[in-house]
Amino acid sequence: MTRMGTATASPSQKSSNGSTTVLLVIGGLLLIGLIYSVVVRDTPVSCPNELVGAWITAANGYENGMLVFTKTGVSFSVGFEHLDAQAMRRIDVSTEGPRTLYTVVYGDSRSDEQTLSFYYHTKDHTITFKNQAHLVWTRKAVES
Repeated sequence: MTRMGTATASPSQKSSNGSTTVLLVIGGLLLIGLIYSVVVRDTPVSCPNELVGAWITAANGYENGMLVFTKTGVSFSVGFEHLDAQAMRRIDVSTEGPRTLYTVVYGDSRSDEQTLSFYYHTKDHTITFKNQAHLVWTRKAVES
């Protein structure tokens, strides 16, 4: 009778294969974590100093309203009863002659994002909304 031999790995080969598997799993998890942090993570937003503060207008219907920019957020006040504060998620800036177009993306989450586009006039330090040029907003106070 012929006896069939079975090949078995030595104990050092078994632990080497196990270590390699563990290192590959750890490396894969680190790679997934890196990709997630780059793709999904929001970059911190910092509002330009020229916008930080409380903005008011004397236009009819907005007498008690206020727009407030902080370094990381925007708040809308309509009268004394209602205040809506939101986190800034992104600010896009483009220069158009003597004015700067700001597009502020704000909201509590990506699924709740809203956009506000306005011009900052560098000469007279006022704001006019892109779709409401007749409303002129002036800065009331600067936040520190």
